[in-house]
Amino acid sequence: MAFQNLRPNNQIYILHKDNKPFLEKGTVINVSMPTSKYPIPHQFGQAPEMVVDLLVKVGEQNVTYQKLPANQEIADFGNSGGMQVISMSRDAMNAEIMSMKQKSIDIINSVSYHQNIISGCDNILQDLNPEFAEKQQQQAEINSLKEQLLVMHKSMTDLASLIADLKAEKRIKKD
Repeated sequence: MAFQNLRPNNQIYILHKDNKPFLEKGTVINVSMPTSKYPIPHQFGQAPEMVVDLLVKVGEQNVTYQKLPANQEIADFGNSGGMQVISMSRDAMNAEIMSMKQKSIDIINSVSYHQNIISGCDNILQDLNPEFAEKQQQQAEINSLKEQLLVMHKSMTDLASLIADLKAEKRIKKD
């Protein structure tokens, strides 16, 4: 089945591909007649690429999806709210979601590989550029000093608290 074959009351799936993807279901209200995607006549012997517009009820609002490929069952649709994938096929939508999930799994699984690349590049840069190595060493020393200052600050705060407790205890014993 293709977008051009949709009829009113058919179900549509809309996948929002944001940083937190979600799926909506809609009901077709209207499907336009297929028209040529480009106003320029096509080359002799080539069929023109045909598109349709859909009016879909999603929740309580009507949404128009324009220029969807008439002979396809799934299409990307970009709008100001981000990328969406529209399909009338649950199987096509399942495949799209599984593909999106697998891409994210592959990225997560490649984190250690990329950390090794960064480390290797840093080592090469240190060999090629002594000033880079010196700058990194200075930064490591600064970070170490900052950490030591934080430990000293915590120790002094703990010591001040302990002294205050001892003074309070001494006053209680005098009374």
